[in-house]
Amino acid sequence: MAREKELPKHIKEFYDRDDKVRKLLDTTHAVHSEAYQKGLDVLRDEQGRIDYQKLEEVKVQDQFLDKLMDHYLTAAVRDLGLKEKPIDTFEQDVILQKYIGVTRGELQRIIRKNKGDYTLEAHEGLRDKLIKKQTQELMPLRHGHLEEGHIEDILKHTGVDKYIAKDRIQTGHAATILDIYKQKGEVTLSDLNGIVKTPEEKGGWGSDVYLTEEAKEEIKELKKKHKKSA
Repeated sequence: MAREKELPKHIKEFYDRDDKVRKLLDTTHAVHSEAYQKGLDVLRDEQGRIDYQKLEEVKVQDQFLDKLMDHYLTAAVRDLGLKEKPIDTFEQDVILQKYIGVTRGELQRIIRKNKGDYTLEAHEGLRDKLIKKQTQELMPLRHGHLEEGHIEDILKHTGVDKYIAKDRIQTGHAATILDIYKQKGEVTLSDLNGIVKTPEEKGGWGSDVYLTEEAKEEIKELKKKHKKSA
């Protein structure tokens, strides 16, 4: 990757935003697991072993939920740069919805429904769903500052300006290219072919209309060489 000082401002900002988003997602992922570990304190028997059947009792469910919520709010205050945990329950729900994607009431209903079956595995299943949703919401924010006029810079920066039809792609497409470049330090024809062949619902572009004729020809030649060597 080009040295930071050589990067156009808008590309550097994309990389900075990407770092922030990924750190937030990684942190939130860990916070979900940490919160459940806090909740386990009220599920231990006299020997210190975990007894999920304690969650059959509404009283224990609420104690368990209190532990989770306290950790979630503490982490949210830290990661969102808040001064302190709000006392108002509505404000707490707004913060929780923003930070982890679920409110106290929603999590309470889940625990009430599952009772003793709300195990660590069940919690991590919920965590993964919430992280997936959070990812879908946060990733587009990384390129929210990009404009069509920045696309040419991005294509040159990643070395694919002769392979991508710049007038056909949008800033979201450019973000995909930047993702690959940041991860690998280059974007190959194989990478581009993979993107255009992958359906949109699976994160690709779903069409080679975004490729230049030169790119299409070179891809054909690569396929021929691959067949001969196979």
